[in-house]
Amino acid sequence: MKSFRPNTIRAKTLLSIAALLVTATLANAQEIAVDPTLPVYQRVEGLKGSITMIGSDTIAQVAATWADGFRKLYPDVQIQIQVTGSVNAIPAVTSGEATFGLLSRQPQQEEVQAFHAKYGYLPTVLTPAQEPIAIFVHKDNPISTISPAQLRSIFAANPGKGLSTIKTWGELGATGQWEKAPILAQGRSNTTGSQVYFQGLVLGGEAFRADMKSNENNLTLVQAIAADPRSIGFVGLDYAVPEVKPLAFVYQPGGTPVDIHTAGYPLVRPLEIIVNKNPTQNLPVIQEEFLKYVLSRSGQESVVRGGFTPIQSNAALSARAAVGLKTLQ
Repeated sequence: MKSFRPNTIRAKTLLSIAALLVTATLANAQEIAVDPTLPVYQRVEGLKGSITMIGSDTIAQVAATWADGFRKLYPDVQIQIQVTGSVNAIPAVTSGEATFGLLSRQPQQEEVQAFHAKYGYLPTVLTPAQEPIAIFVHKDNPISTISPAQLRSIFAANPGKGLSTIKTWGELGATGQWEKAPILAQGRSNTTGSQVYFQGLVLGGEAFRADMKSNENNLTLVQAIAADPRSIGFVGLDYAVPEVKPLAFVYQPGGTPVDIHTAGYPLVRPLEIIVNKNPTQNLPVIQEEFLKYVLSRSGQESVVRGGFTPIQSNAALSARAAVGLKTLQ
């Protein structure tokens, strides 16, 4: 095991964690696969124009694969992706700067209100992909499981609910040289989708501990965990590197661990596209076709290639209906 040294690398409603964990205990492990009943996208003739997507760096990864596939079908279509964070997703659609917003957290009330004040109707929120959030530790860490209460006790400034702050790995059962090793919490920033999601779901809205290390992006967060064995952090599974490992959840002493590859794993957040859909008008054809592609079998295969979780056919049907696309083809 590496010695414990300070890190030298820079470093539609919220549900309770308990409610989600009930479903997780009933799930069986299975391979993530694209729903075979999703439609095959049908190319149309003469499509031209441009699309601009602005927002979350997480969903921008899969958006880039959608854009690549769509441009191969339509060479005359221009697609631009601006990675500026979830905080800009709805405002950019509201201002007209973005065709679509890329959001990796719940829309906030003030964002929706600003949109409604301008247009007189609400923004449409589609969920074309999901992201499993891993709790990563260093690969040499002897801990392999963690409970929701332990996570809250590690990351919350005030764990509450009769819990006390966990400061060392020994308090989680580690022995030997790990027993007195301090836990170093790694996070992002208060404006990032993953941190907002984790704060609401795991911490119940409580503030993060004051000494949690902020990281510029998901990659630097994982690198920080890889560089300092004391670290623990939350980030999408797709960012895994060989030096880190994800922890499984346990919900009661002696319970069956539920790992991130298990169907029903609770920390799976929606990745969303924000659409300005006037309920009295059709979307421009280029927007309709792009959304059809995203919600097709090809689009969902891109989701899997990007390391995320695809949606099922019934969810695709609901998303299409939300933007007035009446047929699957």
